[in-house]
Amino acid sequence: MARVGIEFNGSDGEAMLAQTRWKLSTMWHLGYHDEHGYESETMIGRYLGKMQWIYPYAGFDYHYKMEGGPKNIFGSEEKNWFGQASNKNNRKTVVAGVAYTLPTLTVADLRIDGNGKFRFQLSREDIVITPRLRFNWMINTDKEYMAGFRYILTKYLGISTHYDSDMGIGAGITFNY
Repeated sequence: MARVGIEFNGSDGEAMLAQTRWKLSTMWHLGYHDEHGYESETMIGRYLGKMQWIYPYAGFDYHYKMEGGPKNIFGSEEKNWFGQASNKNNRKTVVAGVAYTLPTLTVADLRIDGNGKFRFQLSREDIVITPRLRFNWMINTDKEYMAGFRYILTKYLGISTHYDSDMGIGAGITFNY
């Protein structure tokens, strides 16, 4: 599967190759300017258990953001919510973690990177508002957050809008495959 959003503030997307247990995925947020930042996470992991709610994984995280982009409403970005020094403005590191799907289909994700920095994230995608309108959101301990809507036009095309703490507000089109 692949989903690529092209909006006036950048491109968001994800691609995934998966089977019943294993999953290889990559996610990106690419701003058109350094102030909006560039982010990519590539992971491989395996779902465990009969119900497959637990997903341990390993991968690589790249994140770059130049100062001067959208301001964070959660205060200073120098430290994360665990009190650790933030490296989200220039991070290139391996990561390992475990994601657990909660009963509400919210994904709780705890990981550690190669520098010993922890990150906890909650996210939910494709919340059905109407038969064609979807809502997604994300928040994590690096003081990053996102909320957005996607209106499904056809099987492969949609209109999207979202606000991201790094990239700001954006609107455009989304391709699905």
